[in-house]
Amino acid sequence: MKKLIVGNWKLYINTPQEGKKLIRDIDKKLPRGLKVEVALCPQVSLAPLLKSSYGGKRIAFGTQDVFFEEGGAHTGQTSPKALVSSGIKYVIIGHAERRREGDTDDVVAKKATTAIKAKLHPVICVGEPTRDTEGAYLTYLTNNVVSSLARINAVDASKFTIAYDPLWAIGATEAPSPRIVAEAVMFIRKTIADMWGRERALKVRIIYGGSVNAESAVLFAATPGIQGLLPGRASVNAEEFTNIVRAFQK
Repeated sequence: MKKLIVGNWKLYINTPQEGKKLIRDIDKKLPRGLKVEVALCPQVSLAPLLKSSYGGKRIAFGTQDVFFEEGGAHTGQTSPKALVSSGIKYVIIGHAERRREGDTDDVVAKKATTAIKAKLHPVICVGEPTRDTEGAYLTYLTNNVVSSLARINAVDASKFTIAYDPLWAIGATEAPSPRIVAEAVMFIRKTIADMWGRERALKVRIIYGGSVNAESAVLFAATPGIQGLLPGRASVNAEEFTNIVRAFQK
């Protein structure tokens, strides 16, 4: 499977004009012979408009959340069907910032299954809020992964991506070492293998997010097991973002 770089624009880009300019700049700077899947995730109010105005083929579009019902009396929510009909392919679910605002593992699991059913590709974020020296965070991470995937059918293992997205790493001055991330990715894959078996676990793409920049991307790209990145602030800088993509071209 291809490596995946997902740009999480958060609320850094707030107008169509800003978004269109950033997309043009990114598209110009992307390497020829692109070997990596590239997805940009603006806020939901901009994503369909920016997708419809983009004339290229090298960038896929996503957004940052979705509701767990396809329709009905749910004021203020976003239907997965509406996203798919607008050309949206990816959706970030369970980001640490969303979890901090109330999304539980079960809510994440419901959103993920509804997204897959609608033919969206969810990027399901998991990760511990803090680390300890005794290893209790591994119990948290196990429960986090198992509960967040609990409603997904094992046969759909290739239809979503896991992002290791620990809260303690978000907004930090620098990303954790590739060794720490690789160990967590290996642990997540083993957890999925315990749930669904090794063969299906290997079909799940696992990427990393948390204070990613172009410099750390080179190190992550050279580390076995890390299959892409989920940059936040770095994704709204065209030069920085495309350098992250270039790191995974090799």
